[in-house]
Amino acid sequence: MKNMHNANDLMELLQQDRNVGIKEFIHRIFTKWHWFALFGIFGLIGGYFMSKSTPATYKVTGSILVTDDSKGMDINNIFDGVDLGGKTNIDNHILTLKSYIMSHQAMTNLGWNVSFYKKGFLKDESLYGNVPFKVIPINNSQNITGIKINVKPISDNQFLLIINQEKETDEGLVSFDVREKLTFGQIYSDKYFNFYVEKTDNFKYKNTVDNSNFISNILSINNENNYYFYFNNISNLSKIYKNKTNISLATKAAKGIMLSLIDNNKQRAIDYLNELMRVYLAYGLNNKNRTSENTVRFIDGQLVQLVDSLNITGKNFTDFRSRNGIVNLSQEGGLIVEKLKELESEKAVAERSVEYFENLQDYMGNSDQVKLMVAPSVAGIADPGLNAQVLKLSELYSKRTNLSFVAKEKNPSLLMVEDEIKATLKSLEENLRNLLANAKLDLKSLNRRISMINIELAGLPKTEQELINIKRRFDLNNELYTFLLQKRAEAAITKASNVPDAQILDPACLDTTEQVGPRTQLNILFGIILGLAIPFIFILLWDYFDESIRSKEELEKYSKVRYFGSIAHNKYKSETPVIDNPRSGIAENFRGLRYKLHNMNKLNGSKIIAVHSMFPNEGKTFNALNLASIMALENKKVLLVGCDLRKPRLHKIFDHKNENGLSTFLVGHHQFHEIISSTLLKNLNYVNSGPIPHNPSELIGNGEFKDFINKAQESFDYIILDNAPVALVTDGMIIGTHAHVNMFVLRQDYSKKNQIKYINQIKEENSLKQIGIILNDSMYNGYGNSYGNYGYSYGNEYYNDKHINKGLKNRIFRGFSKS
Repeated sequence: MKNMHNANDLMELLQQDRNVGIKEFIHRIFTKWHWFALFGIFGLIGGYFMSKSTPATYKVTGSILVTDDSKGMDINNIFDGVDLGGKTNIDNHILTLKSYIMSHQAMTNLGWNVSFYKKGFLKDESLYGNVPFKVIPINNSQNITGIKINVKPISDNQFLLIINQEKETDEGLVSFDVREKLTFGQIYSDKYFNFYVEKTDNFKYKNTVDNSNFISNILSINNENNYYFYFNNISNLSKIYKNKTNISLATKAAKGIMLSLIDNNKQRAIDYLNELMRVYLAYGLNNKNRTSENTVRFIDGQLVQLVDSLNITGKNFTDFRSRNGIVNLSQEGGLIVEKLKELESEKAVAERSVEYFENLQDYMGNSDQVKLMVAPSVAGIADPGLNAQVLKLSELYSKRTNLSFVAKEKNPSLLMVEDEIKATLKSLEENLRNLLANAKLDLKSLNRRISMINIELAGLPKTEQELINIKRRFDLNNELYTFLLQKRAEAAITKASNVPDAQILDPACLDTTEQVGPRTQLNILFGIILGLAIPFIFILLWDYFDESIRSKEELEKYSKVRYFGSIAHNKYKSETPVIDNPRSGIAENFRGLRYKLHNMNKLNGSKIIAVHSMFPNEGKTFNALNLASIMALENKKVLLVGCDLRKPRLHKIFDHKNENGLSTFLVGHHQFHEIISSTLLKNLNYVNSGPIPHNPSELIGNGEFKDFINKAQESFDYIILDNAPVALVTDGMIIGTHAHVNMFVLRQDYSKKNQIKYINQIKEENSLKQIGIILNDSMYNGYGNSYGNYGYSYGNEYYNDKHINKGLKNRIFRGFSKS
């Protein structure tokens, strides 16, 4: 049960420490409010100027509606043999729109070879759509791209061409330093450039030099004639706009595609987005028309050869009948002709099939050749499976081409398409092998049957035989010609009826354009937050790395020795505020300290109090002097001794020469009464440290110091010893062994926490008696209630400083006598 209570007490103590730490940190933040105010204002101004110096950006949007089957007329139902379409895949549409080839074609169509800008004070302005000049390359020559070329009109007809830049090229680092006066229309030509500049209707020369406003001219605020342009690399620009354009599915349910682009020139973004959509629709329509175009091209090639054959066979047929006087064939001959005609037609189809299958076998591994293949139905092959396989293979090759522009070699989507192509090729190859074998068998069978008919034909009269052969060739060519004309008409109708698989639903326009940047309010807010964050982070880091003692509570937390109290920050320009400002809060701090020292121990004889510090500037001498003064004001005989023999300071406070003192007594040059100095403050006497000796530690430890203490105890109630810093030299520790009370002075926000550990170690070693700590220079921090802090915070309200005698110190310490 007892352990449970101890654990609860420990948890409560830890929670209290945590709360104190949080309050302390919050207070430090509030005490630096002026930092936050200053940096917050800087952040606000910075955010505002960032908005003013950043070009405005606009979001332009457009949308495309994708349909399942956009052929216009249902050709598959009108012409059963021609299958040029298929179900659309919206992912393929998105992939096509995202491809580099689409962006590059749009950029080429727009002709963005040059970009013009106008210089501004805070930001430069794009002059797209409102250019004052045209830059025209000579004979379509290639000019080096990415170089800033300045154009500064100096009159209505002349301008300065200025180039001052370095660029890494294939030849290495090239430095451009050009400053040349040119006339509009005059050719500028060198190794890297070959062009001339022409004015447009938007050009207006303004002589804006204001001789009365020197600063304005220096800053070029009023100069309207500062322009520059770049020759663009279309390939790089295509990549930039391809990456800037966001293309996504509108919704899962609707087959729509949303396009958006953010740019600092809204008209430029509108033109690009609309051109991209037009290029995409044209690309899709061209793909759909490719099969029809291939069919027409194939048929036209066949018809060129067939027309001559048809004309020849027709003329031969007519001439033969006229010459022999034969009008009609005999009944037997007519039957033979019909059989031959039917078999010859079947043979022609079989031959076309064999030729098509063989060509397809040669082409199917080559994506470029597959694109040129006609549909199987054009060759008279009515095989739905083969049609579907050829169409699928063509689509897969197109998909792979599009993916290759946007995906890397090991991209999963590209690898998946490659696998589909391999599977389709394997299936098509097997199907072709079977179809070709069957077609060859059919052709062989047809040749055998035709041979048998020819035997029958041999039994007819010779004249009739010749007429049948001539008529057979004529009928065959005529039927083939009619068949090809029909297929060509079907392909032409199909091409004419084709429409894209998508349509522009919402073109990009000014009405739907919105400005998305700079967001002035957001930038200002961000600037303020950043400005406030800087001092916060600084305080946080300072708090983390700062090892100084910041409060009485922190001191008590780590200390194992007695806490004597806090001495408030000395806001007075005086070394002795207890005398010059006796009713101040700091004077009350020393009175409280005096009370504690009176009641610590009931000693017989004089009390010896050693005042120590670990390092200089912690307020050791200040506390020793004021402690001695406050005790003297209580009618106690007090002797203040300057025991710092290395860097004495006490004689400077009393404005006294340091010719004699403790050091001269210890070496035997002066007697005890010769080194005692008195002041006009009754009961307060002091001993200077004297001239600095060569061996202070040995001098203090030679036994004479003990004699000094004994003589002092005979005449004084309190002996206050002002010692050297104990962390630097051993003098203070030696002197401290003679003291009844050893008081260590630590300074708030200056002394380090590890000094407390050192004092704790001294206590554990029992090397000094009655060790205690004073927190000097204590400032009220808003979260503790240390004695010194409290007195300092509210002292001005409770204690009246208005009637303090400012000249008291001068009357007491100006002039002293040696006893």
